Amino acid sequence: MNSTRGEKGNGGFSLVELVVVIAIMAVLVGVLAPAYLRYVEKSRKQSDDTAAGEILHAAEVVVLSGTYEISSGTVLVTFDATNGIQVQNDPTGNALSQELTDMFGNLSEVKPVSKTYANKTYTITIVAPATSIGYPHLSGAWN
Repeated sequence: MNSTRGEKGNGGFSLVELVVVIAIMAVLVGVLAPAYLRYVEKSRKQSDDTAAGEILHAAEVVVLSGTYEISSGTVLVTFDATNGIQVQNDPTGNALSQELTDMFGNLSEVKPVSKTYANKTYTITIVAPATSIGYPHLSGAWN
């Protein structure tokens, strides 16, 4: 039988073959690692945006469930990496805090996980209607 690995046919790999395989693997890791890290950061950012949307929705449900004397520009909730979720002004006493606690558990432990929002705060503010007729509008934004 003919063998390409010498007369003895021991079937081992030469040092050159191993170095070539390692070099190919290093190139693949060098190309794929940044793409993987971008993917992870994108998914963390989406997770933070989803949490912020859920906080906004909970605040809307509580505020729009009744008529409250709330001035325009009132900050209801903040969400940041330092303090987690903090209810600033709850128009119903504690309904908003309770709603958010039911959704997230311990509010001080719920924090943004992405590098994009690590130094930013998501703030929910109330925009009161121009006339006495109508409902307040809640607005949330990363600052």
